[in-house]
Amino acid sequence: MGDTLIYKSNGLYLGFIRNGFLYSRDGVYMGWLENDFVWDANGQFKGVLLKIGDYSYILTKRFTLKPTPRTPRIASNQAAIPNPPSINPISLPVELMDAY
Repeated sequence: MGDTLIYKSNGLYLGFIRNGFLYSRDGVYMGWLENDFVWDANGQFKGVLLKIGDYSYILTKRFTLKPTPRTPRIASNQAAIPNPPSINPISLPVELMDAY
């Protein structure tokens, strides 16, 4: 399976998911996925992976409690970097915001 490219709602390219791990646009390890839940490198909940149209985003709800932190997972520090363009911004409902 190929990389999943992740964008921010303003259209900027955030990074990518490869083999269940999240990397920045520079290839630096940022966290991991459990199903559609995204955890940062320190084990803190960041948000949920959502596909809107043809693109994927990591979003979090502003007004909900976050799950209990997890034991951090280790991945290689860097990954080979895809270089996609930025995309058009999207409008999010008021209860959602970018997680990163």
